[in-house]
Amino acid sequence: MFRLKKTNQLVLLLVFVFLFSGCSLKDVGGKLKKLDDKIGQGLDKMQQKQQEEVINLFDKEKKAPVAKDLNKEQKEKIDKWLEGNNLNRYGDPVDTMYTGGTPLFNETTGESIDRYDYILKNHPNLLDE
Repeated sequence: MFRLKKTNQLVLLLVFVFLFSGCSLKDVGGKLKKLDDKIGQGLDKMQQKQQEEVINLFDKEKKAPVAKDLNKEQKEKIDKWLEGNNLNRYGDPVDTMYTGGTPLFNETTGESIDRYDYILKNHPNLLDE
C-alpha cells in the first residue's frame, strides 16, 4: 500500500484546499505574503529574545578583579592567604622555579605584569574566600 509522509500529506491537502476553495492565485499570493510576514516577525522576536538572553548571561558573569582595583586590605588578605596555603609570593607552590627568576616578566614579549594580577589570574575566586 502507498503511504505519504506527513509533509507530503500536508502539501497535498493544501493543494486540494486551494483547488476547491475558488480562490484566485492573487488571493492566495496575498494571504501567503501576510503569513510569511507574520512568520518573519515571530522569528525576529525569537532571535531578539535569544540575543538578549546571551547578553544577560555574559553580564551576569563576574568580572575578574585587577591589581589596580585592589585596596591595601585586599592585598594584605591575599598575602595572608598565600602564607596560610604555603604558596610563594606569586601564588605557586613554594618550590616553583621560574625562567628569569620571576613569572611576572615574559622574556619573549618583553611584557611584565603586576604580581597581584598574576595571582588573581591563577586564583580568580581568591577574594571570595
